[in-house]
Amino acid sequence: MVGIANLAVPILTGIGALTLLYAAYSIIRFLTFHLIKPSHPLQSYKRAGPEPAYALITGSSAGIGLGVAQALVKQGFAIILLGHLPDELAEAKATLQRLRSDAVVRILVMDARTATPEEMDAAVQSIADLQVSIFVNNIGGNPVKLPAFRVMATYSSADIDAVINQNARFMARLTALMLPILSRKPGPKERSLILNTSSSARVGMPWLVMYGATKAFNWNFSCGLARELEAYSETNHVDCLAIIPGEVRSQGNSECVPDSAPRWDYFGQLIVDKVDNALSRGKREFSPFMMHEIKDRILAALPEGTRTTALIDVLGKKRDAFNSAYEKSR
Repeated sequence: MVGIANLAVPILTGIGALTLLYAAYSIIRFLTFHLIKPSHPLQSYKRAGPEPAYALITGSSAGIGLGVAQALVKQGFAIILLGHLPDELAEAKATLQRLRSDAVVRILVMDARTATPEEMDAAVQSIADLQVSIFVNNIGGNPVKLPAFRVMATYSSADIDAVINQNARFMARLTALMLPILSRKPGPKERSLILNTSSSARVGMPWLVMYGATKAFNWNFSCGLARELEAYSETNHVDCLAIIPGEVRSQGNSECVPDSAPRWDYFGQLIVDKVDNALSRGKREFSPFMMHEIKDRILAALPEGTRTTALIDVLGKKRDAFNSAYEKSR
C-alpha cells in the first residue's frame, strides 16, 4: 500500500502538469487564431492570368454579405452580388466601386424564397464562363409574418416554408449547381472556397425555432460537404467552412443588440481575415469574432437546465424589444 501511495503522487503530479500544458496550449492557439491578422488573406483563391477571380456572395446587398464583399474587393477579387432587391444591389455595387475604382462587380437578382430550379440554373449558367473561386452562402433570415419572435404554434405553413426556402433549400440547390464550376482544376497551388453562414442559433433558440433549425442544417450541410469534397481527387482542392456568427449589428438586427456586438462591415472583414488560419488548423467551422466563440463555449459547458434558462432570458428580452418596435411601427 505504501508503494502505491508513493506512486500516486508522481502520477497525479504528471497528470496535473499535462493538464496545465494542454490548457496553456489551447489558450495560445485560441489567442493566435483571433489576434494574428494576415497581410494578404485568401491568396490561394486568386487565379493566374489577366481575368480576375470572382466571389459569388448571396444576400450581399447589405449586412454581413456586403461586409464580406467589401473585404474581398480590397483583396482584388471581382464580386457577384446576389439578392432580391435591385435598388439595394445597385447601391451595394456603387459602395464597392467607391472602395476601389477598378472593382469588377456584377449583379444577380433572385429571390431565395421563390426561385425555381430553372431560374437558378439559368443564373448559374450566366456566370459559368467566369473564374468563380469563392462562393459564400450568406443569405438568411427569419422571413415569417410579423411579429418575428413567436411561439411555434403560431407558425403557418407559409411561415415554415419561407424560412426553409430562404435559409436551407436555396443554399443547398445553389451549392449543387456551383460545385462543377468550383471543381474545375485550377493552376498549381490554386484552390476554391465555399463559405456557409450558420449561426450560434443552431443550438436551438426559443421563439426562433425554425430559424435555429435551418441554421443547424447549414452547419451540418457544410461539415458533411467538406468531408465529401476531401474524399475525391477531383474535388479535394475545394475548401468548405461553416461560419458561426453570434450577435452582429446590421440592418436586420438592430434591436436589443449588445454594445459589444461587431458591426456587419467589421464582421465581414474578420471572416476574410481568418479563413486561411481556420483551414490550416483543420477546422470545419469557425467563429470570426472572439467574444462570440467565448460565449458559445461557455453556453456549451453549462448544464442543460442552466443553458435553457439563459437562452430564455436573452431571447425573451430580444423578443420583447423586436415585437415592441413592430407594434410602434404599425
